[in-house]
Amino acid sequence: MTDSSAPFMRPYGRQLLICTNGDCADPEAGERLQQRFRELAQAHGLSKLRNPQRVKCTLTGCLGVCGGGPILVVYPEGIWYHHVDAAALERIVHEHLLNGRPVEELIFHRIGAGSPAGAEAGAAAYTPDHSGDVEAATADTPASPPTRADSTPEAEARRKAARQAKKHKGLVIVNTGNGKGKTTAALGVLMRARGRKLRLGGIQFFKHATANFGELRTARELGIELTPMGDGFTWTSRDMDETQAKALHGWEVAKERIASGSYDVFLLDEFTYVMHFGWLDAAEVVAWIAANKPPMLHLIITGRDAPQALIDFADLVTEMREIKHPFKGQGIRAQPGIEF
Repeated sequence: MTDSSAPFMRPYGRQLLICTNGDCADPEAGERLQQRFRELAQAHGLSKLRNPQRVKCTLTGCLGVCGGGPILVVYPEGIWYHHVDAAALERIVHEHLLNGRPVEELIFHRIGAGSPAGAEAGAAAYTPDHSGDVEAATADTPASPPTRADSTPEAEARRKAARQAKKHKGLVIVNTGNGKGKTTAALGVLMRARGRKLRLGGIQFFKHATANFGELRTARELGIELTPMGDGFTWTSRDMDETQAKALHGWEVAKERIASGSYDVFLLDEFTYVMHFGWLDAAEVVAWIAANKPPMLHLIITGRDAPQALIDFADLVTEMREIKHPFKGQGIRAQPGIEF
């Protein structure tokens, strides 16, 4: 098949995930909800190929809640509904999917752009109570740059102890949060590490195996073994089972490469989603990393919704927080060299 004859795939407008793990509700309840959704989707045109708002409904494993089921999640809004029965599902379809009004009394968690206004409502579950920039100086009272004179005796003692210990360790680094820049920051580390002649590799769990984005072109030029192994974004997937299988296969490949001792820095790009969707158990992933990661290997993991088990285990965790975005404010879409 030539490039000119490649099929065109129309993306889904939304993705529904229904947990059937069995800890929060009877798996058969989730299966009945999926069947009922198919009937409602057909009745309202939500399954038509040419409808840009068409919706894909997928059964999934544990979503990490284990209570209040059945659980149903709507993406890309990131709205989580609990205690969903047939009547609740019909409300979600009519009010949320068809009319854009989420069913507030059924929501127990929100992620990302779908969150209501306000810092508390929009904050991720792992966001600390106090951010370092909350009390930043205003334009009328500019802050003074810190100097050594501002340092405390405790801080000086910590610096002195660190210099004397000369301690080095292969770090587990997590870039998470709803803001842009998680993968971008990780790629910056790879570029810096390449300048130090370190051995570099990585797996991109959701970027299509045939992708040729800017970072992949640069990786080839710099000799960085960065491998995309997915089939595209989950909300454009035509077969979520295949998407899940590709992601799990990516983890098997990643484990082999991590344990090989052939790398100094290794990237697991968008890996948090594999755990967040319940395809992998976060505690088991952390246990494997603890047991098999070479001591001096730096492991970078990116993606929204990093599970708490991973946050607790990691050495360095950074939350990217959206303040302004050109698409929301100006309607500017992703651009080559900036987003891809």
